[in-house]
Amino acid sequence: MLNLHIIGVQKAGTTALASFLNQHPDIYLVDGKEAHVFDHLLYTQQTNKQEFATQLYQTKLSKYQNQSIICDATPITIFRPEFIKACYQFNPKAKFIVVLRDPIDRAVSQYYMELARSYEHRSMLTAFLLEAFRLRGINQPSSWDIDSPFRTHSYLSRGRYSKQLKSLYDIVPKNQVLVLQQGALKNQHKETMHEVFEFLEIEPYDIIPSQVFTSEKAPARRSDTLAKLYAQLYFFIHRESPKRWHEIINS
Repeated sequence: MLNLHIIGVQKAGTTALASFLNQHPDIYLVDGKEAHVFDHLLYTQQTNKQEFATQLYQTKLSKYQNQSIICDATPITIFRPEFIKACYQFNPKAKFIVVLRDPIDRAVSQYYMELARSYEHRSMLTAFLLEAFRLRGINQPSSWDIDSPFRTHSYLSRGRYSKQLKSLYDIVPKNQVLVLQQGALKNQHKETMHEVFEFLEIEPYDIIPSQVFTSEKAPARRSDTLAKLYAQLYFFIHRESPKRWHEIINS
């Protein structure tokens, strides 16, 4: 049964971490990295959700060879409490890893990604200003299709880490959660990976750091500076800061 979830946050290094863990002989990363089981549009409609999830995961284990840890790295999971709850109910003994990044940098990175994927056509400033309007009805599960604005235009909302961490700890025991910083994963690679292996209670394994951190780029617009200032104000109003995250993690 799947027993490790890398649940977020998007554009903070979850792909890098999954790539590193996939090199450990005791870890199997589900095919495609992101199984999208508990945010699947049909999940909430199932009478037997456990069976539905099990069957979906079976389709993602084509090369599984009895590794002790099976990992799903679906970063949207932390964005919604119902997704976290579904993960935990599927396997209450599973462990959860979160990677955090400066929320403004994260929002900008997501914007460039959506721009490159043609899901975004507006300037960064306009996209940030319109976000609340675009995300109306976010509590309706039927709205979570793969190209919905809740997935593609949630630039600032996904940086509300305090809210997400509180939801996570309300559902999952703290000893089953590890929170990392993107900077540590990039700049203290060996030490951070050993911290992860200790958390997972498996033998350390030397993994050579590689350039798997990518960021989407586009020609900067004059309004981008204003967009970043607006994002700074947004997170200040919502009291998002490393100090507050640490207080929640260590409380």
